[in-house]
Amino acid sequence: MKIEIINEKEITPDLDLKIREGLCRSFPQYADTFIKTRYWNGILPVSSIVLTSDDGSSTVIAHAGIIKREILIDGNDRLSIFGIQNVFIQPDFRGQGLLGQLMREILKAVESGGYDCGLLFCVPELEKVYSGFSWEKISNASISAVDNEGLVSPISAANIAMYYPLRIREFPEGDVNLQGYDW
Repeated sequence: MKIEIINEKEITPDLDLKIREGLCRSFPQYADTFIKTRYWNGILPVSSIVLTSDDGSSTVIAHAGIIKREILIDGNDRLSIFGIQNVFIQPDFRGQGLLGQLMREILKAVESGGYDCGLLFCVPELEKVYSGFSWEKISNASISAVDNEGLVSPISAANIAMYYPLRIREFPEGDVNLQGYDW
């Protein structure tokens, strides 16, 4: 297997298609979206971590997109965050430690970015998985997304938010404005 950090500008149409196919297989409930785009809520990553097979097919086995965003806390304080989106490991390859490889590559990709912390959104069932990689659930803040018309609304109650401490060790209390959609 081969793992790479790929700048978004270097994603070829063929690789884009392979990532979208992997997203459709991993998240069949969202296949109608991922067959068209890998940009969840229209959010483009700055780079992707891609793990491909080395059998000549270059099948995408695992993927994580990295986004860059500035968010607001209580309307004033700004945090520079990296977010991860569209994390998947093909069902046949789960349980083999590949998420650990993805997480190590994500940290390599963001280490010189000057980020305050990382931020992700997931279903509650995945909290234990991500906490195994030092991500912590955010429970002391209300988090809101902002749509294209400027309407502010809470993120889906079906998801939890987790952060990865970098320059900040504790996620600040208060109202979090994502300054755009969640990813």
